[in-house]
Amino acid sequence: MEGKQTKGLTKGKKSVLKLGMTGIIVTCIIGTTCSFAFAKEVTVKIGDTQKVMSGRIYENVGDVLKDNGIELGDDYSVSVDTNTALYAVDNIEIKAKVSGNLLVDGETIAYQTDAETVGDLLEENNIELGDLDRVEPAKSTALEDVSQVKVVRVKVSELPSLQTIAYTTEKKDNPDLEVGKTKVVQVGVNGTTSQVERVLYEDSVEKKREVVSQAIVTEPIKEIIEVGTKETAVDATPAVTTTPAATTTPAATTTPTAATTPAATTTPAVETPAVVETPAVETPVAETPPVDTTTTIPAGAVQTVLNCTAYTATGNATASGVMPTANHTVAAWSGLPLGTKIYIPSTGITYTVEDRGGAVTEGIVDIYMNTYNECIQFGRQNLEAYIIYQ
Repeated sequence: MEGKQTKGLTKGKKSVLKLGMTGIIVTCIIGTTCSFAFAKEVTVKIGDTQKVMSGRIYENVGDVLKDNGIELGDDYSVSVDTNTALYAVDNIEIKAKVSGNLLVDGETIAYQTDAETVGDLLEENNIELGDLDRVEPAKSTALEDVSQVKVVRVKVSELPSLQTIAYTTEKKDNPDLEVGKTKVVQVGVNGTTSQVERVLYEDSVEKKREVVSQAIVTEPIKEIIEVGTKETAVDATPAVTTTPAATTTPAATTTPTAATTPAATTTPAVETPAVVETPAVETPVAETPPVDTTTTIPAGAVQTVLNCTAYTATGNATASGVMPTANHTVAAWSGLPLGTKIYIPSTGITYTVEDRGGAVTEGIVDIYMNTYNECIQFGRQNLEAYIIYQ
């Protein structure tokens, strides 16, 4: 009996020992299995470098990166949200943000972004392009390849306007008019044309202009000038000098009767100096400006066409304070300062602006002349002129 009991106890001990060993083995297996079940490996790409990192499946990406010695600042971007649990991620890409300047609508915007293309940058900043607008460089350009992005606003406008058609001048010989004299028989009148110009603006700056339509409103009227060809008798004037009828009067001296009549000698028109004293003392010849005649266009002169009229003495001084002088003084609009010179080729004279006038508006000048008849004969003419600004 005793042998049987001892045998039974030995068997019981062995069973307990087996159960204990089995428990230890199961615990190790479960621990190891749990350890593998709750960990995960992910591939992390940083620039051109790629490495494998591991972490617990419920740990967020940010913590996993930090545990692996990767600290992220504001200059870097991650391809996934750093708060995402690791079990939902297989690959992580880390790259430096690109920076530069965005020029748009007159402003410069400094950017630091993880946008990949120029188009992405525009979208990120809520910038829309109009039908004609453009961006430099193109929207498909990789943002890492550029440091500046410029948006160009493009606008096209069509502008209607009236333009002047300058009249032409025709010269005809007049055998009845003396050489050196001219006569306007038909006053030239400028025509007008209506046109539409298409203007291209980039960022409000004009870049291109072209005429897209044009039509004549009024035809110009050409100016006809008669040029004298009649030769003057050169020896006609000496006849005046050679006819000193007064010189032949010495015959009166040779007449003895004249000697016996002293009264005749005492009255040899001694009072005639009075006539000499009254020949317009108010306008001494010495003070009259010389006539500024020329046949060449002054350097720096601005070509134009002026509507020319004429006026004569009013008894008053000019606006500049001096008395008007023929072949010298003109009245002009206030846009031409007093003292401005105007050369008119058809007259061969350079005039000086010394006066103003109520009817003398822009583009009109009033030429001073000695007599009313000269003014009437001159009339109103459109003449080529050159303005010499002081």
